[in-house]
Amino acid sequence: MLRRSRLILTLFGAVLVVLGIGNALRLAKANNSPSAFVQNAIFSNKIVVFSKSYCPYCLRAKRIFSELNEKPYVVELDLRDDGAKIQYVLLDLVGRSTVPQVFVNGKHIGGSDDLRDAVKNGTLQSLLAVR
Repeated sequence: MLRRSRLILTLFGAVLVVLGIGNALRLAKANNSPSAFVQNAIFSNKIVVFSKSYCPYCLRAKRIFSELNEKPYVVELDLRDDGAKIQYVLLDLVGRSTVPQVFVNGKHIGGSDDLRDAVKNGTLQSLLAVR
């Protein structure tokens, strides 16, 4: 009887371990999702530019930050395997799938023209001063 109880407890423990590993793998996969990546990028960096390496509007946005002596975290969507998925996440998040999409201190600025306007009216400088 004691042997049988130990066997049952051992099997029960093994089942719990397998379930725990499966749940951990699901959580890890969710944390590596494009959505999690976008959220993490936006809230872990002062400046984030979702870009494509060949896009002239993206180059203009990156140049604006360079002229302000700011170093954005740039995500080149065309150089990533999950770039198209990230672009869909941005569409859901901000209602646009175009690039660049610029975020400063977690706030969505918009695209290249929006960034240029934010520089002209002082909004960008105010956002950069926060932190």
